[in-house]
Amino acid sequence: MAQAHVDPAAVELMALSEIIASPIVELRGERIARVKDIVARLQEGAYPQITGLVSRSAGRDFYIPIARVAEIHPGSVQLRSGAVDVGRFERREGELLLARDVLDRQVIDVRGTRVVRVNDLYIASTAGGFRVVALDTGGRAILRRMVPAGMRPRFAGRSLTDWREVEYLMSDTPSTRLQIGHIKLRKLRPQELARIVSGLSKQEGAEVLSSLDEEHAADTLEELSTEHQAQLLSAMPLEQAADLIEEMEPDEAADVLARVPGPRKEELLEEMEADESEAVRRLLKYDEDSAGGIMTTNVLTTTPDRPVSEALTVYQTQEDAPDFAYYFFVLDEAGKLAGVLSMRQVLVAADDARVRDVMTRELVTVAPDDEPQEVAEKIAEYNLLAIPVVDEHGRFEGAITVDDVLDVLLKGSWRRGRSRAFGG
Repeated sequence: MAQAHVDPAAVELMALSEIIASPIVELRGERIARVKDIVARLQEGAYPQITGLVSRSAGRDFYIPIARVAEIHPGSVQLRSGAVDVGRFERREGELLLARDVLDRQVIDVRGTRVVRVNDLYIASTAGGFRVVALDTGGRAILRRMVPAGMRPRFAGRSLTDWREVEYLMSDTPSTRLQIGHIKLRKLRPQELARIVSGLSKQEGAEVLSSLDEEHAADTLEELSTEHQAQLLSAMPLEQAADLIEEMEPDEAADVLARVPGPRKEELLEEMEADESEAVRRLLKYDEDSAGGIMTTNVLTTTPDRPVSEALTVYQTQEDAPDFAYYFFVLDEAGKLAGVLSMRQVLVAADDARVRDVMTRELVTVAPDDEPQEVAEKIAEYNLLAIPVVDEHGRFEGAITVDDVLDVLLKGSWRRGRSRAFGG
């Protein structure tokens, strides 16, 4: 059952910072301890339930279950009885210590699609018990915590965010057994997620990506710089990271893996499917600022004797269809480039035509060691959308698209992000 929304403006809010260190008073009015921390149970899509207090007295910590607490107010906590079980606190699955684990940490403001710092937390008494209902991200909250109680009214004003609009990051409490699905993040666009991940540590960013489905995570990863991609893939679980690399174009995967430390890079390559791993290994042999380093091997190929009518079928049935689909590169039995077949030639060819009858035989190619500037000049001179890369024996190695070479020359990962935003 969905939990009812709590309007922070309609309930009495108690600041965590004004409860911590408050005296704990038993039924007869005797002070027995002070509040060291507050324990809350984290639940997906719900306001965290307060389950107890970590208290301190005479140099030792003990736990008071929330059932023994009658009232909580800024500056004091009232117990229901005089008897207190001074049991040692042991964190249970799903529990957080609000001051230790949440205060001054980063969380994700999903509605604002940004990373924010928790400068204070607010607790309210609700029909379901004491719960964390909001957080304060404003600078005044920090100042209120620093000054004596009598000066706090000078720094009035709160920047409140409803707790249910944020996502807590488990990476901040690695010793805590928490299970958070980050369901709200799955509704965000890759561009929005990338902006969030950019503001997180690599462990936190890896946590976010790991919570997404494979396609959504891959789309988000592509919006980030190559260096940032490498950092995240180094921090993610091995199998998930390898799956994301397999979602990339081979040239982009090679660019990223070139920036991953050696042992981890080899582990990822071993975890990948054999054919995809081999394609990336081939690209890793080349300098990243050479034609071989920026080419892709995920292209459409065909043979000279094949009917042209089958070309579209090849594209439609290919399991991992390439992003670039304007040219078919025609290869003979030895793997040498025999011609190029454009999509226009496919569409206008006679029904009984063979590839060799309509393909372009006058080839413009580059070598794997050519520099990107040379590649760009040839693409511009011959008005090409892509140019094939062949070795000294004429064997086809891959192709370089206009986007690939411009990415290198302009040093701008923003181009990929822009084209994807408009469905490119």
